[in-house]
Amino acid sequence: MRQNSIHNPLIRFLSKNIFPLLPILFTITLIQCGVPKGEFGWTTTKMEEMDILEKHIQTITDYKMMRDDLIFSPTDTIHYVYQFSRSPGLETDFYISLNRYELDFVEIDIKKKRVEPDSLAIRDEFSLLRTGEYLIKIVHEGDTVDEVKFRVLPDEGYTQENLEQELAGDQTDEIIKYSR
Repeated sequence: MRQNSIHNPLIRFLSKNIFPLLPILFTITLIQCGVPKGEFGWTTTKMEEMDILEKHIQTITDYKMMRDDLIFSPTDTIHYVYQFSRSPGLETDFYISLNRYELDFVEIDIKKKRVEPDSLAIRDEFSLLRTGEYLIKIVHEGDTVDEVKFRVLPDEGYTQENLEQELAGDQTDEIIKYSR
């Protein structure tokens, strides 16, 4: 009889104070388990002008954090960083998908990356991109975490002649290619 009297106050305490909080605690746990969002940062270099040693020891540390009106040159090596708002886990695999706009965005490159432990960021670079519109996607387990669009424009800008050459170069149908 004495054992039942010990458990009854404990059960009453839990049922009155802890059990009503369980749905709230469960919801908070679910929110914290998702992959966090972040911010994109950008900088450019002229890698073709560097010698092998300079390329090897170069460390990019300054990025401009932005996601709108991104325009680069075809001669630029585009360095980006994706800075997470909180740690997504150091063993978490992300896929970085680079897509180029044709009739729709078409995947042209994909890389598997992990977060850097000291900075909680993903860093990479792209070079020798043709003129056009691009989309970078950060993907985790088939779900897009974040994405950003940018354009690569010729240094001299677009003229009617550049535009026609670019459009003709993209065509695989010989009749359409030479009819312009």
